[in-house]
Amino acid sequence: MFKAKRKFFIILPLLSMLVAGCGTSNSGEEAASNAGEKTNDVVTIKLSNWYAKKMDNWDVVIAEFEKQHPNIKVEFASAEDNNSNEFYKKLDLAVAGGDDLDVIMFSNMTFLSQRAELGMIEPLDDFLVKDGINFADEYTADTKIDGKVYGLPGKSSQGLVIINENHLKEAGLKLPKDWTWDQYMEYAKAMTKTEGGKTRYGTYFHSWIQYGYLVQNFGQSANSNLTTDDGLTANVDNPYTRKSLELRLQGETEGSATPYSEVVSQKLNYRPQYFNQDTSMLVTGSFLIPETGGTDTIPASFKTVFAPLPKLKADDPMTSNVSGDVLTVYSKSKHKEEAYTFVRWFSTEGIVLQGKNIPSWKKANLNEVVDRIIAGSKNPEMIDKESLMYVLKNTTPTTTATGVPYHAELEKVFLEEFDKMMLSNQDIDTTIQNTQTKIQKIIDSKS
Repeated sequence: MFKAKRKFFIILPLLSMLVAGCGTSNSGEEAASNAGEKTNDVVTIKLSNWYAKKMDNWDVVIAEFEKQHPNIKVEFASAEDNNSNEFYKKLDLAVAGGDDLDVIMFSNMTFLSQRAELGMIEPLDDFLVKDGINFADEYTADTKIDGKVYGLPGKSSQGLVIINENHLKEAGLKLPKDWTWDQYMEYAKAMTKTEGGKTRYGTYFHSWIQYGYLVQNFGQSANSNLTTDDGLTANVDNPYTRKSLELRLQGETEGSATPYSEVVSQKLNYRPQYFNQDTSMLVTGSFLIPETGGTDTIPASFKTVFAPLPKLKADDPMTSNVSGDVLTVYSKSKHKEEAYTFVRWFSTEGIVLQGKNIPSWKKANLNEVVDRIIAGSKNPEMIDKESLMYVLKNTTPTTTATGVPYHAELEKVFLEEFDKMMLSNQDIDTTIQNTQTKIQKIIDSKS
């Protein structure tokens, strides 16, 4: 894990100043405020996130929680646009404005660690000790920062490959159960098809810069970020990043991947590219499983089969880094006990009931979870359960170190050099050397 001994720098000046200011409220005013809150035994907590309440079954989750905990009501606070980046902007403004907050969801540990450093998030260790809970026995994802648990994991999103079964059969290919990245690109080339002046590409890599170093970011448990796990050294000049860049250029030169220029200029999105059958397969996360069975918005018109994440070398173990939502308690919440009660319940029983994602909770019955996810889709027959279960059971989930708090700054540097390679013919060696040097300078400036 990244060590907090190093100085913390982040581009959140407004937030950092106002969070500090919020901590100096008058004790008399606090007492008066608290005294006026509890007029009865029912407490209302606010759940802040970015999901759609009905589409993502939060209405079902909240109704069951309130049934089991009649003294706690849950207010669902969300723009319901499924845009976590916009959510963080609104969250920071809410904190700066002194809004009442209780349960806050984060889409990954990097965003959480940034705000934990600012004192925004309540450590949950004392709550877990009180409940007699051993974190490692309960969850696959590790959400500790410098040894403290700042949140409990909800869904467990692991890397896998989704493939249009019709395109696979059309190309005369067998569904892979263990393969390398080189073989992945062979499949992409075989499934690429041009007809009537229109090309259906074998694969699509999204514009997120994580797909610029996907071999490293998706599959390497140690040093998977743009710095080494200790946060002291730039981590771009390595075989995994090099292979990632080679794959991306191969997709361009062979014409087996949607051209990067089209991805960025047309602001393409991976969902319509796959579900409209403009591409045959995607490297994605298990969070997308429910959608392969269709939704009210986009019904599934073809069957999806699943393959494990490719490996760099054939004899490498079949692993995948896991990530996912993390539920936390706001450090200035007036109802921390009740907020924790919801966080713990949702991270176990609640997320299973929700029926949308693979839980990080180790005690969940995987077969029942998958059955619930499939049954909840619009076209359940379009999800191939057999291949999905094979991937989930045979892939070892691994948790990586949390990126340094200024990780977004490093990714911006990488993106600039990556664009030069993909759009202006900069060679791989120059791309790696420039990125390694620039990132190291940023790291050194933070010490």
